[in-house]
Amino acid sequence: MRSLLILAVVLPQIVFCENENVNLNANSNNDNEKLTQGSHLTPAQSLYCNDLNPQMHLDFNMLMGLWYGAEIITHHESEAYETVYDSCVVVHLADANELGNDDYDYSNYDDRVVSQRQPVSHNRQNYNFHGSNRRLRLIWDEKGRSLEYTLRVDSARRGFWMTSGPQKGTMLDLPYSQFTGTVQVMKAVGNHLVLTFCETLPKSQMFTIILTRKPHLLSRDDVQSVRNLLRRRGLSVQSVRKVCRNSSVTIKSSIMLTIITFIIASLLSRKV
Repeated sequence: MRSLLILAVVLPQIVFCENENVNLNANSNNDNEKLTQGSHLTPAQSLYCNDLNPQMHLDFNMLMGLWYGAEIITHHESEAYETVYDSCVVVHLADANELGNDDYDYSNYDDRVVSQRQPVSHNRQNYNFHGSNRRLRLIWDEKGRSLEYTLRVDSARRGFWMTSGPQKGTMLDLPYSQFTGTVQVMKAVGNHLVLTFCETLPKSQMFTIILTRKPHLLSRDDVQSVRNLLRRRGLSVQSVRKVCRNSSVTIKSSIMLTIITFIIASLLSRKV
């Protein structure tokens, strides 16, 4: 069992949007009425970020681009609930080693059905993720606010990522503490991606986000299959937040603006 004592890792701390949630369970609390971070464990409840047997065989070319959130499952909460948010979490993955050379064809992300056998990969550049210093750039966008992270890929275990360096983005304007953790790729197939984030120090938390290539793409059977996978890894799936339930038009415009802003800022910082 490989203990994942975490480097200077920064991953999203489940930031949710204000006054937009509908409780599906009578036991749900009402702590999401404002922008807030995910709940943390008390010292007596502190967890260890164990090896969850992530998926090792990955085609990084197929991972690049936009992903829309479907569910965020918090594993360390004891209360059972399902909550629907009227907001959306959008994640963009790119090769950090090719900063500014983002040739991805974003026009592929529309309301057309995404092929599960080869999802919108024909226009992608050929990313080289075999180097020992390979890094990914991840942008987490929600309700017009965003965070950018740099993730280091373990060359021997490609489904195990660690982030390093400070976060960037407008979400830092909110009450927010740096996340120090790791991410494991639990599942990566044609139309959905499952990432589990874990932080031991300074604050214990563990959550999984289920991502899809377009909103509303996953069937109930797909979601249940992911939940069963997490259960087999020993993770609780009773605390669920559902996101991205609205039209994708506004969502796409927001994330495209965020991506363009980050690319310009990154290029300017390189010239300084």
